[in-house]
Amino acid sequence: MPSLADVFRVLNRMRDEGIVAQYAVGGATAVLFYAEPTRTYDLDVFVTLETAGEDVLAPLSRAYEWARGQGFGVQAEHLLIAGVPVQLLPAYNALVEAALATARRHDYAGVPVHVVDPEHLVALALQAGGARRRERAWQLLEAGAVDRERLGKVLTTHAIAAEIPDDA
Repeated sequence: MPSLADVFRVLNRMRDEGIVAQYAVGGATAVLFYAEPTRTYDLDVFVTLETAGEDVLAPLSRAYEWARGQGFGVQAEHLLIAGVPVQLLPAYNALVEAALATARRHDYAGVPVHVVDPEHLVALALQAGGARRRERAWQLLEAGAVDRERLGKVLTTHAIAAEIPDDA
């Protein structure tokens, strides 16, 4: 039976084979490494790609071609890996680039996986906005997974205005 570990193995292969330069799991799936899991439809994966002066989406199309060549399905913007919809999100701003650079290496069922750290997950959620993302941010804060001093530095560096109550 396929599992998330299978998805993480494929992400590692994509990195090892140069399809993506770097990756880190983000969004609701990343939360499961730090707090209670939340429901989500897909697995968001932030990636850096070798662009060499190309249109930023051209390397992403190479990732989709590689996936098809490996027998993975494609449904709209998602790769279907081990039955899991995976969305590759190219690093689109300085905050995402920082999140990739500081991603933590975790172990999931014996498979290494790079995951956005909780401080950057909160900052990304607050930057993106929306009720579900704010809820995810509060969940990480309430779980005690966030270094509040480090979060403050990340928010300041990336000019994200947020009031973080001490009791959250």
